[in-house]
Amino acid sequence: MSTRNYPELHEWLKNPRNKAYWDNDKVEVRSSKLGGLGVFAKTNITPVEDDPESGLLLRISKDAILSGPNSYISNLLYDAHIDGIFALILAFLYEKAQVKNSPWYDYIHSINFHVGSTKDDKRLMLPAALWPDEDRILLQGTDAELMGVIDPQDIEEDYSICLQFAKDNANIVKPPYELTPDENGNTVFAAACFAVSSRAFVIDDFHQLALVPAADLFNHDARGKEDVHFVAIAHVCPFCGRCDECGHDEYGPPDSEAEEYEVVNNDDNKDGKDDEGDDKMDDGKSDDDDNDDEKMEDDDDDQHDIDSLYIEKLDKKFKNEMRKKNKERLEDKEEDESFDVPDGYNLDEILLDPDQCCDIVLQKKVKKGDELLNTYGDLSNAILISKYGFTVKSNPNDTVCLGRQIVELRDGTDGEIVKRLDWWSQTGFSLLKEYKKEKFDMQEDESAEEPDDENSVTADDDSWLLAISIAYPRDLSLDALCLGKLLAASDVEFQKLSASNNKQAFETFVGEKIDSKGKAFLSGICQKRLSSLEGLKSPVYSQFVKGQLHDWRKHMICNILKDEKSILEKTIKHLSA
Repeated sequence: MSTRNYPELHEWLKNPRNKAYWDNDKVEVRSSKLGGLGVFAKTNITPVEDDPESGLLLRISKDAILSGPNSYISNLLYDAHIDGIFALILAFLYEKAQVKNSPWYDYIHSINFHVGSTKDDKRLMLPAALWPDEDRILLQGTDAELMGVIDPQDIEEDYSICLQFAKDNANIVKPPYELTPDENGNTVFAAACFAVSSRAFVIDDFHQLALVPAADLFNHDARGKEDVHFVAIAHVCPFCGRCDECGHDEYGPPDSEAEEYEVVNNDDNKDGKDDEGDDKMDDGKSDDDDNDDEKMEDDDDDQHDIDSLYIEKLDKKFKNEMRKKNKERLEDKEEDESFDVPDGYNLDEILLDPDQCCDIVLQKKVKKGDELLNTYGDLSNAILISKYGFTVKSNPNDTVCLGRQIVELRDGTDGEIVKRLDWWSQTGFSLLKEYKKEKFDMQEDESAEEPDDENSVTADDDSWLLAISIAYPRDLSLDALCLGKLLAASDVEFQKLSASNNKQAFETFVGEKIDSKGKAFLSGICQKRLSSLEGLKSPVYSQFVKGQLHDWRKHMICNILKDEKSILEKTIKHLSA
């Protein structure tokens, strides 16, 4: 990750009030050959298998991570029903605007929003969708273009959502600079969003996404051999973040209307209003029917008073909340200045509940001088360049989709090929998904209580096209192989397969080896896909091949072009063997 001021971040980590532990004895931060800064082992480290604490390198209380619920605009986010990445982006922007009044000032100030590492370099680090046209055009035909990486529409929509939030709450809190429309448009906003999204960690059901100071210093491992792992208990109370019995699952959120109403009633009791009500009830114990009517009217008046008081108190609470939080921060700051930090405070003194923390834990033995890598997931270069702003040479998670070439084939022909592609999109694709589930024990989405009928695929669903792909280094997907066999099959074979929709007949079809005719068809599709990479014909790529390209942005683009070219060429060669 791009961090420009590690010393300030280190000071933040050392402050006991932030409840953070960083093992300076085992690791150090310095320049990485992968770019920017990285974390390196200062000595040989061997974690004890039965003792997770022995591999602990970083631990931060969840109270100290930068998230929507932890930010000073948490109530505004809650009232606006904003969560997820938007809550984190807004929390970051508003905390950044607080400058030194924010408890994350040192951390935020350590983040580099610019291309270079010096303050003089004013070039913003932007997502690919906002790169110059001359750069984006080089990605035409790649999976990055197919995934919408170079399409600015999402950024424009995100900007509009955040602008609306700032406008709606401008009378409560001043909008940050990034949400003040000017001649820069959404450029500054996009740079801040990119800095946030590239550092965000999935935390739990309460915080959802958050920035975890120092955890983002560990660079990405794309080879499945990570040295460290990010650990946090994910299943917690979505209302308070506790992982133990808190009662909210039974009684609802802490600020629910029922609880607020109960608080109002309790306040009324203290004022003696209920005693007056009891007197009225006692007076009403007469044989006169008029007394019953009077009691009902009094009850209605009391109810009206309570409702008015309830609304008034909520409004007062809402307006005072922001001033209260700012006041607490100023008090905390004053305490920090006079806080007597003992020499040699230990981990146990500042970390009261490990279950309420985020950890970076060493996973295996490492040698002195090794860079310690984390994995952000099995991500292709198209995703890495979109979310994190870098690529990996010969990325083992890269894929090449052939779907666009299949669409061109369908649109450019009539008759039998169209008929077979229509059958595959409407029926064959569903049968293959069911086959793969049974054969490879594919699991349903655990989050769905009643899973959708995902086998109901229509001709308008593009998922069947995305599945026709090649994985690094030259592995054709089962969908691609089956489609090759389908288009190479004789009319009799296709009619037999499509007429019966027999499970056993389909499994036999899937298990058959692809013949030379099917291979030739797939090879032709791969050739068309290779020809669609216009960037390979550019002078920029020629410079890259000769080792004469030094522009970091164009270098990433050429990495994507080179990897897709390699995958396609190896696949064509394999199909021709």
